[in-house]
Amino acid sequence: MKQELNHLGIVLAGGASSRMGCPKALLETPNGASLAEYQASLLATSGCQSVVIVAGKDHADIAANISIAPVIENGNWMRGRLTSVQCGIRSDESAKGFLILPVDVVGIKVSTLTTLLATAENTGASALRPLHTGREGNVLWLSSQTARELLLVEAHDDNPRLDEWIRPHAITIEMNDPALLSNVNTPEEWERVKKEWVNG
Repeated sequence: MKQELNHLGIVLAGGASSRMGCPKALLETPNGASLAEYQASLLATSGCQSVVIVAGKDHADIAANISIAPVIENGNWMRGRLTSVQCGIRSDESAKGFLILPVDVVGIKVSTLTTLLATAENTGASALRPLHTGREGNVLWLSSQTARELLLVEAHDDNPRLDEWIRPHAITIEMNDPALLSNVNTPEEWERVKKEWVNG
């Protein structure tokens, strides 16, 4: 019988949330939980054995208001998402796989994430990138080997963005989940997403 991988779920909440005007991680969802708490619960429900939340500029505020999962501080958040992913990986380098979900990718189906984890366990992939209608989604799974390689990448202006770096490593999977392409940045977008959430 194949042994299950030990997956670490990483919620990325390291940005400045400048267009939102407040930390996205602390936005209140329709069920009363903060958005970061909701995303952390989603990763756990989908099969991640442990979950961390990576925060940057607003780390102190986020950490003071969230207890569902450890909140890791990324002191280098200004250098972009790559550094937040690296912080999440370093929090538990013993994990065999890392499922990465940005806090503002809202509405992902549990079945989407469980399918990604099942595919990771059954294929031995280095990385998995879901697609929707041929477009790259904003969720990512990394094997431990690929995660170790990513830790060696220095975040500076001459290096490729995370999306560009991961592309040669990743197997892509077309999935019927439009939320894979979501990226909630403004209060207006958040209000629209909440209405869709409630109306199901």
